[in-house]
Amino acid sequence: MLYAYKYISHSLETLQTYLDHLVLEVWCKADEAYSLDLLHPKLKEIVLDFYYDDAIEKDYLDGPIKTIYALFQDLSADQRNAIATAYRTNNDIESLCSDCNGCKPATYSSITAISSRLSAELRKFYKSLFTEVIHRKAVYSRLGSLDEHFNEFRKVNKHSYCPFCGLYRLKGVYHQNREAYDHFLPKATYPFNSVNFKNLAPMCHECNSTYKLAKNPLISPRNRDPIHSTDSRPRKAFYAYSETSPKVEITLELATGDIENLTPSDIELSLTSTDCDEEVSTWDDIFRIKERYKAIFCEEDDGKAWIDTILSGASSKNLTPRQLYNEFISAAEKRPFTDTNFLKKPFLEACERKSLIPS
Repeated sequence: MLYAYKYISHSLETLQTYLDHLVLEVWCKADEAYSLDLLHPKLKEIVLDFYYDDAIEKDYLDGPIKTIYALFQDLSADQRNAIATAYRTNNDIESLCSDCNGCKPATYSSITAISSRLSAELRKFYKSLFTEVIHRKAVYSRLGSLDEHFNEFRKVNKHSYCPFCGLYRLKGVYHQNREAYDHFLPKATYPFNSVNFKNLAPMCHECNSTYKLAKNPLISPRNRDPIHSTDSRPRKAFYAYSETSPKVEITLELATGDIENLTPSDIELSLTSTDCDEEVSTWDDIFRIKERYKAIFCEEDDGKAWIDTILSGASSKNLTPRQLYNEFISAAEKRPFTDTNFLKKPFLEACERKSLIPS
């Protein structure tokens, strides 16, 4: 990840507060007959609005809550405590990403080990919260909409380019449409955090729909195949809302000076970080960063054009190629995320080491 987002507080995130109460104070303490009065007062209002909305089945929201409540009544005290712990763990997104104290998330599979019916009902409920419930008037009229959240988010997070790749622009406050929110820890794998905004990160379409998809950042490639799995520990991943942005160094060496015919196999690319090498490895695995960056270096309008501009454009500016190269490097250091400068700099430096920049 090239930089961390700044987290914003927004009224929409209070939905998670209502769910905290639902899981920990209602479901995990399901010792009496179910009643709407058990719910957080604000959640009760939302449930009633759903009930009286003629466009929705009357038990659309109340029904699943009641069904899950009944399933919790069949659980032992130890099983309820295990689910309460899983809930708290799965909503501590930062600790999960940093593998804090060996923090291991609960999956729907681990809930299935307690109750397969409960796991199935929770999966449906938490999926609907993000795909349906949060978009209904009963919610957005009280807490605001995702579009409003995104507009406030972009006012604070002003970088134009996606932090997960640096290659594609994020839509800003002047666009009518917005970027998709990616569930960094996939909602299909992990229960309880589908509307936790610390697990929701705007992402460019290419990263979200072509590369990330439903990949699980906490599971290494070797553990995706249970037959060959060797490590049960979750791996570290960049936390999208870290207070400090990662410092990733991109370096490359060229096996040839023939830039016109450069191919990815001619490039040795390294992504390194002083204190987050595992996070960098995860980032590369999930978003195929090295593959994508190498492709950029070999493109006619990118890497090949950068070196051509220095070699052929210097005279028009009454500069030597070396002077224009120095200007490029200086500009890239000042604004690394403008015009993929964060890639332009290491590429031109590799060209310089290949003696392709004359004095």
